[in-house]
Amino acid sequence: MKKIKLILLTLCCISLLTCERDDLCPETTPTTPSLVIGFFNNALPENPKTVNDLYVIGLDNDNVLPGYSVVDVDELILPLRTDTDTTTFFLTNNTVLDDDGNITSGNTDTVTITYDRKDIYVSRACGYKTIYENVDVTIDGGTDGNWIILAQPENDNLTIEDETTTHYYFNH
Repeated sequence: MKKIKLILLTLCCISLLTCERDDLCPETTPTTPSLVIGFFNNALPENPKTVNDLYVIGLDNDNVLPGYSVVDVDELILPLRTDTDTTTFFLTNNTVLDDDGNITSGNTDTVTITYDRKDIYVSRACGYKTIYENVDVTIDGGTDGNWIILAQPENDNLTIEDETTTHYYFNH
């Protein structure tokens, strides 16, 4: 009986010594970044300008982008797809919705973002994150004309590695 207790005690000690620490990704670890857009006054390009009643929805997505359902903003944060080299959003300003949540009036511009994806290893706990290189934005105002007059990148050959700076400037 003493031998069995000794063997069990030894096995318990060995199992405790072989435990690994939990691999949790800290919340402070940078993950796949989103595109940060600042809105500016077209007449005075150095002055920020709020977009009134902005409504944002992604292509092939019936849901409004969280936080952008008829809001006034001077900055927009758009998540980019990691499974393709293009992401498209419909940005509507001066949006009016009916009781069912359908747009009854407003001016919609189609914003298409193209880029090259690059996966970067972060750590065993966090896995990979995607950064975006050679980011380019095009705007199509459709039949009602553009409300976004100019889309200008922070710099040429734009790379998005974090969300600490504004990546694109939209004048309206």
